[in-house]
Amino acid sequence: MPVPVRKRRRWPWLLLLALACCCGCPAYYGMPIWSQYPAHAALPARVADLSLRQDGRSTQAAQQLEAEVRKAHLLAEDTFAGVYANPDGKQVTVFGGTGFRFDPESAADDEIARLTEKYQLGSVETVDTGVRGRHQRCAVGRAEGDAVVVCTSVDHGSIASAVFTRLSLQDSAGLLDTLRGQIVSSDRN
Repeated sequence: MPVPVRKRRRWPWLLLLALACCCGCPAYYGMPIWSQYPAHAALPARVADLSLRQDGRSTQAAQQLEAEVRKAHLLAEDTFAGVYANPDGKQVTVFGGTGFRFDPESAADDEIARLTEKYQLGSVETVDTGVRGRHQRCAVGRAEGDAVVVCTSVDHGSIASAVFTRLSLQDSAGLLDTLRGQIVSSDRN
């Protein structure tokens, strides 16, 4: 007498696979957008060893940069710009804005391309941020005859760029990350 062979049920595994594809993939790709947008920006008085300069020349330069950012990024929800300095003569000019960006990697490339002519930038280096959805680019250039490093960092909710004097490219990239962390904050955190 033949022994009945029990059929294996495959539907639980197919159900789990379907759930993973339908829920897991959107969650994986949507999480950076969810955590980075919306965002707001505020310039602190101090960042690391730098102080926000409030003199007339610095304020005028910041206002001009903020107007340029507004013109370049028409859909920006908010813009910011400021000049920071320390007693040793190191100066950092930071500017950017908040607003939704679907493709931050392309926006980072576009922003560094926008700044290339103004600051006579050389070859652009991609900097690993360690944050999904955030892309950073840096390049060495010149401003008013001095060597500068220009870096930009873009995620789904904000863009922050800075011009650094008296710093290496690696140090500038790290300082931009610090500045960005204190200037831009997600509304979800």
